[in-house]
Amino acid sequence: MADILSQDEVDVLLSAVAVGDLDVDSDIGSTPLDAPLLTTYDFRRPERVSKDQLKGLQSLFEAFSREIGILLPPFLRTVVRVDLVSIDQLTYDEFILSVARPTSMSILDMDPLEGRVVLEMGPAMVFPIVDRVLGGKGVTLAQPRELTEIEERIVYRIVLMILDSWKRAWSHLIELDMKVVNQESDPLIVQIVAGSEMVILVGYEIYIGEAVGSMNMCIPLILLTPILDQISSQAAYQRHMSPEVAELTRNVLTDYVCKANVAIEPILGKTTISLKDLAQLQVGDVIGLNSKCDEPIDVNVGGIPRFTAKPGRRGEQSSIQIVSLVTDN
Repeated sequence: MADILSQDEVDVLLSAVAVGDLDVDSDIGSTPLDAPLLTTYDFRRPERVSKDQLKGLQSLFEAFSREIGILLPPFLRTVVRVDLVSIDQLTYDEFILSVARPTSMSILDMDPLEGRVVLEMGPAMVFPIVDRVLGGKGVTLAQPRELTEIEERIVYRIVLMILDSWKRAWSHLIELDMKVVNQESDPLIVQIVAGSEMVILVGYEIYIGEAVGSMNMCIPLILLTPILDQISSQAAYQRHMSPEVAELTRNVLTDYVCKANVAIEPILGKTTISLKDLAQLQVGDVIGLNSKCDEPIDVNVGGIPRFTAKPGRRGEQSSIQIVSLVTDN
């Protein structure tokens, strides 16, 4: 079978016909092409990761995004969605020059892999998280600024949670022992490899309630070299679900989740007593609560307040009547 011509080769043939350098009546298929085939190559940005390896990396980082999407919502008390938007190969200098200032950059160790990586979280992601942790509604700042010491400690805790998600997502490939080496706000003073070294830049969009921010992971290619073959093998044997199978799987999982048992705890009231009084309690003693009999009580689901209700009886059983749903402010 004859080789299929590329678009460049088709353009060359059409140009030759237009200027009369090629006899259109000749048998083109029998004429050997002695001219070498040339391909553009930029030595400043060598493509050193194959398509199979990129597919494997995409699978790993999609699993990582799902882990974060499961871990953060209970901590931040709001809906969190993490979308993988890009995986690029570029030089470290190009990454550093693309990062806005100020930002939150964490330098990480990835033992047993030799080298360090950078986790960069933009202000549009960091400040809604800090606001949620401190009891706010997750608003971002109109004008970004550097983090205070208290805010840095909050971000440090979030980074540790992200590292736990990273380790779980990669656990079937390699057991990582990750730790935070340093945190910086100025990208120009962060130097983990030479500026000309190739890195893998993984970009995410993070939806925290109504706020949208960005998170980037910069991984030197030399750090991934020992496991690139394993990553490409994973891509080769990865099983892809058809849309029909994916929909069926989703329905089955939804059915199982809806049938799951959860603990419901009506809280009749609370009070505070000293340890001394607690030790002296006797049968028949009465403890006063902070609630009134005609006021609705809180109903916890899985330890989280979800409803308000009125206590009472139905037949011979103690019961509650749901009054309202507790919304997350």
